[in-house]
Amino acid sequence: MRNLLKNLKITVPVPVIGIGCGVLGMQIHKTSFHLGKYASNLLKALEYRGYDSTGAIFQDDDKNTVLLKDVGAPSTLVETLDIINQKGKIFCGQVRWATFGQVSKENAQPHEVRCKTHIFGAHNGNITNTRELQSFLVREGHHVVSDNDGEMLVHIIEHYFEIELSKLSETDRMTSEIRRKSMRQAIINGSKQVIGSYAAVIVDPYSETSYAIKAGSSLYFGVGNIDEQDFCLASSDLTAVLKFTKNLVKLREGEFVEYTDNHYQVYAYKNQTIKKLNQPDLVYKAGQKVDSKAIRSKLRAEDTELLPEFKYFMEQEIYAEPEAVGKVIKLFLGGSNSSRHMIKFLENEGYLQLATERCNEILEESEYEMQLKKFNNFVISEVVEQIVAQIKTKYPEIYHELVKEDFEKKFFFSSEMNTFIDLIGEEFNKKRMLIAKVFDSISENKDKDDFQEKVDQFLTLVKNTISNQRNIYTLACGTSYHATKTAALFFNDIAGVEIIPILPGEFRSQYSKSLKDNDVIIGVSQSGETKDLIDIFNDIDNLNLSIKKIVLVNNVNSTLGQEKSDVSIPIMCGPEIAVPATKSYMNQMTLFFYLAIRTAEMLLENAENNGISSNDVLEEKKEILRRYKQLQDLPQLLKETIETTDEPVEMLANKIYMEPSLHILATKISGIAMEGALKIRETVLNHTQGMEASEFKHGPNTILGKNTVFGMKNIEGMIKYFNKILVQVNQIALEKNIGIKETQDIIIAISDFIFNRTSPFNLSREGTKIFKDVIKKYDFFGPMYRNYPLIYITGPDTRDVNLTISQINTHKIRGADTFVIAEENESLYENASASPNSEKYYGWAYITLPKTGDSLMTCFSSTVVLQLLGLKMSQKKMEYLDKLNFIDHGVHPDVPKNVSKSITVD
Repeated sequence: MRNLLKNLKITVPVPVIGIGCGVLGMQIHKTSFHLGKYASNLLKALEYRGYDSTGAIFQDDDKNTVLLKDVGAPSTLVETLDIINQKGKIFCGQVRWATFGQVSKENAQPHEVRCKTHIFGAHNGNITNTRELQSFLVREGHHVVSDNDGEMLVHIIEHYFEIELSKLSETDRMTSEIRRKSMRQAIINGSKQVIGSYAAVIVDPYSETSYAIKAGSSLYFGVGNIDEQDFCLASSDLTAVLKFTKNLVKLREGEFVEYTDNHYQVYAYKNQTIKKLNQPDLVYKAGQKVDSKAIRSKLRAEDTELLPEFKYFMEQEIYAEPEAVGKVIKLFLGGSNSSRHMIKFLENEGYLQLATERCNEILEESEYEMQLKKFNNFVISEVVEQIVAQIKTKYPEIYHELVKEDFEKKFFFSSEMNTFIDLIGEEFNKKRMLIAKVFDSISENKDKDDFQEKVDQFLTLVKNTISNQRNIYTLACGTSYHATKTAALFFNDIAGVEIIPILPGEFRSQYSKSLKDNDVIIGVSQSGETKDLIDIFNDIDNLNLSIKKIVLVNNVNSTLGQEKSDVSIPIMCGPEIAVPATKSYMNQMTLFFYLAIRTAEMLLENAENNGISSNDVLEEKKEILRRYKQLQDLPQLLKETIETTDEPVEMLANKIYMEPSLHILATKISGIAMEGALKIRETVLNHTQGMEASEFKHGPNTILGKNTVFGMKNIEGMIKYFNKILVQVNQIALEKNIGIKETQDIIIAISDFIFNRTSPFNLSREGTKIFKDVIKKYDFFGPMYRNYPLIYITGPDTRDVNLTISQINTHKIRGADTFVIAEENESLYENASASPNSEKYYGWAYITLPKTGDSLMTCFSSTVVLQLLGLKMSQKKMEYLDKLNFIDHGVHPDVPKNVSKSITVD
C-alpha cells in the first residue's frame, strides 16, 4: 500500500491559468495576544495576490488550534472573522486567487487534517495532478473535504508523515527531534508525487515546528525580534517580510526551511545542481543540510508604507521614479557624491581599510543583535573618535550637514543606502549617525563595484556573441516585455546592435530548435519568479549548448537571480507594492539605456583597435558623451514631466475614463504604447491596445465610426434619447385620448422593436399609427455612437512627426478623437486641434512633454504621462462606479481584479 504512490499514473493533466495566491507562516516563542494583529497585517499585505478567500490558523502554548477562513478579501475578513484578535505562538495563513476548486469556504486555505495524524498548512501556486492525488487519497482513507489543490498537498505530506511515524516506537513518535526527521523525509517523499509549481507552509502541531517549502513559486524567509520575542517568518511576498524584519535567509527552488521561533535550518528536498558563471557547481542531495545564514537586506522597508501625501501606492511609486532612477544612475556613474567624498576622505586619512574590515564584519553577522553589538563596539572605539574629529576639522560643512539634529528625518542624509542607519539606536547621537554614514558609504562603494563587475560580465558575453555572429534574445512577460521592446530600440540607435525581444511562449515556438552555441538570453523580471521565464531557462539548460543566461531583476535573491542565471544585474528600484508596475519599468528602461551605452563604448574600443578612422571615432565618442549626459539628466526630466503635465493629464482623464475602448498609437516607440495600454487596461479595466501607429490602418481602424463597442456613456446617451421619445409618445397619447394601458403597450412595442424588429398586433388603429410614426422618425442607435479615442505618442524627429500627422488626418475624418502626447511642435498641434467637421463634436488634447529633441528621451517622459493617465482614469472610474453602487467592479489603481505582481504558475 505504501508503494502505491510510486506507481500512480498521471493520465489527464488539469490545464490551469492562475496567479498563485499567497502563503504565510509565522512562529514566535510563546503565546502572544498580538499574533492576530501581526497575522492581519501580513494577510492584508498579500491581498494583491488573492482576494477570493482568506484564512488563518493559530496554535497556542497548549497546542490548541483555531482555524478561521471564508470567502472574501483579507482587508474585510481579518475583522469579520476576528483574525485580528486571535492569540497564539504559531500562525499559518493564506490569501487565495482561485484556480483549483470554486470560490467557497471549503476550498479556502489553510487546511487542517487529522486522517492519519494531525498537521495543518497552506500553499500558493498550482498542483496540476490534483485530481489524481485526490482519487488516491480517498482510496487510502483520507477525508478530503474540498477540490482545492492545497488540501491535496497537505494530505500527501500527512500521508508520508504517518508512514515515517509508523516506523517508530511510541516514545520516539512523541520526541520532537525524531518527529522533525520524519517530517523532513515526508516532505522529500511527498514532493516526488506532486506535479506543479508551489510554495507551502506545513506545521506539525505536536513538535511545534513549521516547514516552508519552495517548489517553483516565490518564497521568502526572515528572522527577527518583535515585542521582545524572537520570530521566524515565511511569506510568498518579500515586502511582507520586510515589514517585520530585514534579516533574510536565502531559499532556492528545491529547498525547504525547518523552523521554530528562534531556530531554522535549510534542507534540500530533491537532488539538484546549481551552476553559476565562473564558480564551482553547488551539488545537493535530497535531505542534505544547506548552509544558509540570515543576511541583512539593503532594501528600504519604508518603501513598503504608504506616505501621508499619497492615496495609492501606484501614485507614490510614480512620484518616486525620479529618485529610483537617480539611485541606479549614480550606481552607473560611480556612486553618490557623498559616498565618493567619504571614500576618498577615508583613503586619504588611512582609515579605509580598517573601516571596510569592520563594515564587512558587521554585514557578515547573521543576527541583528550581533550586528548591533559589533556596530556599538566600533562606535565607542578610539578610531571612531579620530575619524569624527578629522571630518569635523577638515570638512566642517560636510560634518554639520550629516549630523543635523533632525532625527525624525534621519534618512535624508543616507538616501542612497540605509544598511546601517537603523543600527544607530533610538536616541539621537551625532557620532553614531556619522559612522553609520561612513559604513553606508563603504557599503554603497562595494555595491558599485559588484554592479560594475556584473556589467563587465554582461559586456564580455555580448562581445563574444557579436564576434561569433550569433543572436541576443530578450525574454520577458507583461511590463518587462515592453521594456525589452524599448531596449531593442536603445541598442539599435545607440550601439547598432540587434537584440530580439520575444515572449517566452513565442520563443519556445519560434526559436527553441534553432539555438546555437554562443547565443545569449537576457531575461527580465521584476520579481525574478516569473514561471514562464523560469521554464524557458530550464529548457535551455537541458540543451547542452554553450548559451549564457543574463537576467535583469529587482530581487537578486529570487529564483532567476540566484539560481537560473550566469549573470544577474539588479534594477534596484526598491520594493514596489502596487500590482501595476511603474517604477520597476522605468528602472528597467534606464538600465537598458545604460547597457546600450556601455555596449557602444565596447564596440568603439574594438573599432579603434581595428584601425577605424580617427574622425569617425571622435564623432562616436561625442555621441556617447551626449548619451551619458542624457542619462544624468533623466531624473530631472522625469520630475519636470510629472510637475508640468499633471493638469493636462487630469483633463484628458476626464474625457476618456469611461470609454470602453481606445488605442495608443506610437511612431517608432511602440514598446511605450504597449506599456501605456497595459497600464490603462490593468487599472481602468477597459479595452486598450498599444501598437505601431502605421499598423492601425491595416485592419484595426475598422473600429472607427459606427461600431458595436458600447460603454456606460454610450448607454447613457441612448437612455436619455429614449426618454425624450417616451415623453413625446405620452404627450401624443394624451392628446388623442389614448388610455394609460395602451400607452404602456405602445412603449413596450417600441422597446421590443428596437432590438427585435417585431411589430405589435395588440394596438388600436390610433396606437399602431403612433408606433409606426415613432419607429420611422427616430434613429434609436444614433445617440449611442461616439468618436473613438486615439492617443498618439511620438518623438520630435521630423519624420516621426510627419508620419503622426498623416495618421491623425487619416483617422479623424473617419470618426476618431485625437489626443497627442509629444514635445512641442506647431504643425503637430495644428493638425491635432483642427476639427474635421465643424458641425459635429470633435474631441482633442495635446499634452506637451519637456523639450529634449531626442526620441529616446521621449520614451521616458511619455511613459510617465501614460502611467499618470492610467492612475487618474482608474481613480475616476472607481469613484463613478462606487457612486452607482456597481458591485465588485474590480477597478483599483493598486489591486485591480484578476492580476498579480508576480505570475508564478503556468
